[in-house]
Amino acid sequence: MANLIVTIDGPAASGKSTVARLLAERLGASFLDTGAMYRAVTLAAIQAGIDMSDEDELLGVLDKRKFQFAAKKSRMVVSIDGVDVTEQIRQPEVTTNAKYAACAPKVREKLVEMQRQFAVGEDKIVTEGRDQGTVAFPNADIKFYLIAEKIERARRRQAELKACGRDESLEQIRSAIEERDGSDRSRAVGPLAPATDAVVIDTTDSSAEEVVEKLCKMVIGKWKLVNCKLPITNHQLPKMIWFRFARWLCKVFCETVFRLHPAGRENVPEEGPLVLISNHQSLLDPVLCGIFVKRPLYFLARDSLFRARLGAKPRGLFGRLIASVNTIPVKRGTADLAAMKTIIEKLRQGWGVCLFPEATRSSDGKITPFKPGFGLLCRRGGAAVVPVVIDGAFECWPRHKKLFSPGGRIDVCYGKCISADEVKKMSDRKLAEHLTETLRRMQNDCRVKQGKKPYDYE
Repeated sequence: MANLIVTIDGPAASGKSTVARLLAERLGASFLDTGAMYRAVTLAAIQAGIDMSDEDELLGVLDKRKFQFAAKKSRMVVSIDGVDVTEQIRQPEVTTNAKYAACAPKVREKLVEMQRQFAVGEDKIVTEGRDQGTVAFPNADIKFYLIAEKIERARRRQAELKACGRDESLEQIRSAIEERDGSDRSRAVGPLAPATDAVVIDTTDSSAEEVVEKLCKMVIGKWKLVNCKLPITNHQLPKMIWFRFARWLCKVFCETVFRLHPAGRENVPEEGPLVLISNHQSLLDPVLCGIFVKRPLYFLARDSLFRARLGAKPRGLFGRLIASVNTIPVKRGTADLAAMKTIIEKLRQGWGVCLFPEATRSSDGKITPFKPGFGLLCRRGGAAVVPVVIDGAFECWPRHKKLFSPGGRIDVCYGKCISADEVKKMSDRKLAEHLTETLRRMQNDCRVKQGKKPYDYE
């Protein structure tokens, strides 16, 4: 069974399908669309020309045809006898007749078993339907039940139909919804009802994004784990243990070799999407940024450090080492869309990421203007931003030297956190300019306190 199961039940047009799909995307989970399963059986029955009200004939179709349901990104792909019918099952005729499969006890029983089999092959799933928290997954980790006023549900369904080119009156749709509610609540097997331990959410006056945000916080809050507040699976646990051990080793090494002076660690949030934005003075910077932060972080490094050639294994000890401590490879000189998607995904899951927007190490210790591209990642990932200034690392290991000089003082200062809401209000350029100025000011404050001459940024 999956390591994390989130169920979302509710009546028609309550928003559960959209919310479940978006929540799965935020959590990096697979989306189980149970309605697609009943639609697939209905489509096969229509193709066979059988009597929809005959349960045995419906069951015969389910037994004779080969149904496959696979998770693909934020949707479920449906195949019958090897043919992709993901789009066909959304046809009006299928929608109208799906109620027969949904009300057939033997069909429901078999499809529930298939839903559980689906969960066995996935790490995390978000599943939606009408009996997911009560019948299919009674031991789910967290259950939600969405409701909304009937008139609002009718408006939503009308908008969906108009988008498909179908024009129906609001009263007709409302009447159909009431009829469907009655059928769902009165059926003998898996009747529509909230599980006793489900969290009931009224979506009437909320957008899908607002509901997803609320649900995501509840899921993350329930799974109180390794500081990032995310469900760590059995597969991920060894890597997290190794990350913590490697961070401890790096901290011991740096504190032994250099005179470290951290400040402002209380400004780093312990949970939620986070981006640390730092200046880049030396090869030590990723280590210096991360060793004083309690929560796990992801880092970026040019892909040439990982692989000798495309498709090859990590090269040398260093390549294997950075690959093992949450480092994402990036192709330099190009807009690496794959790396950007990975970063956004990690942020949406609630992780922290460390970025160096100067893109290259300083040639004189000064902070050059930040490249604005990181703003998109912060906004898309819904992340807060903490500015981090490193000073002294340039003197200890400038870019023109192959080896570092031990004994030097290095300051690592974490500035005040900029909330995700504040970040969203800024353009990419404004955010880059604001952080460039903030880090330059923080850097010169550090230098003045040490008795050093501040840099001239005029």
